[in-house]
Amino acid sequence: MKTIHAHLDIPGHNRNRGFTLVELMIALVVSGVIVAAIYSTYVAQQRTALAQEQVVEMQQNIRAGLDIMEREIRMAGYNPRRTAIGTGITTANATQLVFGFVADTDQMNNNPVAVNATIDEVDEVETVEYYLYDAYADADMDLGRRTPTNTQAVAENIDAVEFYYIMADGTKTLTPVTLTDIRSVQVSILARASRIDPSFTNSATYTTVSNATWGPYNDNFRRRLLVTTIHCRNMGL
Repeated sequence: MKTIHAHLDIPGHNRNRGFTLVELMIALVVSGVIVAAIYSTYVAQQRTALAQEQVVEMQQNIRAGLDIMEREIRMAGYNPRRTAIGTGITTANATQLVFGFVADTDQMNNNPVAVNATIDEVDEVETVEYYLYDAYADADMDLGRRTPTNTQAVAENIDAVEFYYIMADGTKTLTPVTLTDIRSVQVSILARASRIDPSFTNSATYTTVSNATWGPYNDNFRRRLLVTTIHCRNMGL
């Protein structure tokens, strides 16, 4: 018997096929769009993270300084035995505040050693001054706290500060004449980020409680304005 072999010719069978040039171009375009979208999202997240980090840093910096300032300004005029000399507010203007209070239980010598080296002598008065100065010689102003024995920055990168005084009769002024009539101090502090953000332009104007304006700075630094009212609970007693 003769064997008959049938050969079926199936279209495309046993043929090696690749991608066409058009298919490759489409794949490259789609891949490029996906990569661009991922990169754009990453850059946006990085910018958001940087902005949040700068805002948090400013807020922590300014709140830490204000917390120290607030606690001490409340003590202005503290003189429980009414025998200490030098308590109360002694200098008050828009950019500088100097005051004293009895601090004879803080385990510190608040007088210059040349004057008195005794720690916590009776009616020992601590004199404190708040003002702006360049603490680190880096051309950036800082909120300074100065006593007869020490000067230090309590808040860094502070562009401006304003002290606005509420008097016993309810009036407000930047330049009080009768210092013993001061009852409260409204403090405005403008803090600046420690680093620039090239993608951010600051053209804002900041208004203090006395309606003074700071800015616009037209630079790449973020800023925050914080205002608080501090009641001098020992003044007028």
